[in-house]
Amino acid sequence: MRKANRSAAGRPLLLVLLLTVLSVFASSRSAAAPVPADTTDPARCAAAIVAQLSGQPGFAAWKTGSSRIEALGPGTHGWLATVVGPNGSPLGYVVVYAAEDGTCRLGEYGLGPKPLFDTTTLRMALATGGYIPAATSNAFRAVKHYIHPLAAAWEVKLAKETIWLDAKSAEVLPVNNEAQWLAAAASEPYMPEAAAPGKPGELRLLTAAETFDPYERLSWLLGDKPFAPQQDRLIARVKAKDRLVYVAEPLGDKMLYALSVVGYQRWQSGRLDLALDMSGQRFIPLDSLTKINNGLFYR
Repeated sequence: MRKANRSAAGRPLLLVLLLTVLSVFASSRSAAAPVPADTTDPARCAAAIVAQLSGQPGFAAWKTGSSRIEALGPGTHGWLATVVGPNGSPLGYVVVYAAEDGTCRLGEYGLGPKPLFDTTTLRMALATGGYIPAATSNAFRAVKHYIHPLAAAWEVKLAKETIWLDAKSAEVLPVNNEAQWLAAAASEPYMPEAAAPGKPGELRLLTAAETFDPYERLSWLLGDKPFAPQQDRLIARVKAKDRLVYVAEPLGDKMLYALSVVGYQRWQSGRLDLALDMSGQRFIPLDSLTKINNGLFYR
């Protein structure tokens, strides 16, 4: 009887040891395996996409970078991954989403030292505008709001007022409160259509000498016919280095965005992301650009 009791008492210990061994084995396999793209873990999702993009010529610096993950703000299922270099300087950013079907989806992404929701850019804008005494001041509180790429803003609460600034350029927006922001944006939070764009395909970016001022010709005011947003036509125009401007009024007639199209990324799945010149190259899916209020292309 005593032997039976000793045997029974030893079983839990054996079970614990077995589970420990299996756990270590699973962990080692997980570490060695490539990071899957279809995961709801934002950190793993972002890491997989950053690794994919780092193989592209314009994104080579991302190979030595690391990602800082943070939520995009209330009302979204998205996260912002800011890619920083070994010295801590921003290299770009990626927006990822966790869809209801459990897949990880890529939203917009960008290159340059001024990523989306960059606190340094925000602080400089507040100091330059006289809202805070210096860029090092902490006399404010900022909240992120993101509906779609051109309805992305900082809500900045100061001592005596609240102001709203564009999340990329830090330009002050004609918005006074959250109700007005939601009414002006008048859109559901953006979610990419495709679960995964596959692998990065063709990438093309104009050089600094080939870019242009979108306000050189106010095509949208001169009655010019909009340029049809067909993938092949858009790609051909960028390849020819011909002028192409994206114009949108995501906040209604209170504010107009006119942005130069300076490149594109076409994924193997067929998805097309256009690079817009906005404090760096900002890659936004074509399906998002065409859904934004009054979003049109002009030559």
